[in-house]
Amino acid sequence: MSFLRRPLLGALLLLLLLVSGCATVPFERTELTPVQQRSAAELAAGLWNAGSDRVLIRQSALFELRGMRVPIAGMMQLDLGAKKARLVGMNDMGVKLYDISVDALSSQAQFVIPELARYPGFAEAVALSVRRIFLAPEPAPGDLLELLPESYLMTRQGAAGAQLSFTFGGAEAQLLEKSSRGPAESWRVRYYQYQRRAGRLFPGGIVLDDDQAGYRLTLWIESVEKTDE
Repeated sequence: MSFLRRPLLGALLLLLLLVSGCATVPFERTELTPVQQRSAAELAAGLWNAGSDRVLIRQSALFELRGMRVPIAGMMQLDLGAKKARLVGMNDMGVKLYDISVDALSSQAQFVIPELARYPGFAEAVALSVRRIFLAPEPAPGDLLELLPESYLMTRQGAAGAQLSFTFGGAEAQLLEKSSRGPAESWRVRYYQYQRRAGRLFPGGIVLDDDQAGYRLTLWIESVEKTDE
């Protein structure tokens, strides 16, 4: 992820929004409740992105890197069954920035604006963020489960010696946080303000922090609609 330290900084400067500010979380925390007896399989099956629906998500995002704050508007087609996503991003002036397809293992950039395409790794950084938030890794029925007073913690060993953790909580035991800590990566995703949309509980706010690359991505989920496309 070292490409984010210099090339991506230059790329983001091209988006012409450079302001100072602290990286605070703009969402309310989920109210925790005493846990009930649940299995790892039950928690994994109740994940917000479980199932086979195809949904269209409208979202706005804020990318923060060393005091720089870059707003991005976007639409994403998310195929929950196939674990695929296609994301189109625009800046605050309506200029199309990228069109990127992502699955659990790979990604393909259909379009990246030339000013950003000059910087190696930009499309991969976007794809990696989408993958971590929406696709993988996910909790599995075989994960180690620890019941805490007000939350459920599922853990397992990931690739390259990383420790994967998934925290569930709230009245409906929703995924509140997932993280990966290891020699090659250190990041976490937090999910907030679950609302029932398109027939399922869906987070209204999401925050991804990549400690090694030094950036934060905040997502406001504006709408979720089922689609046949």
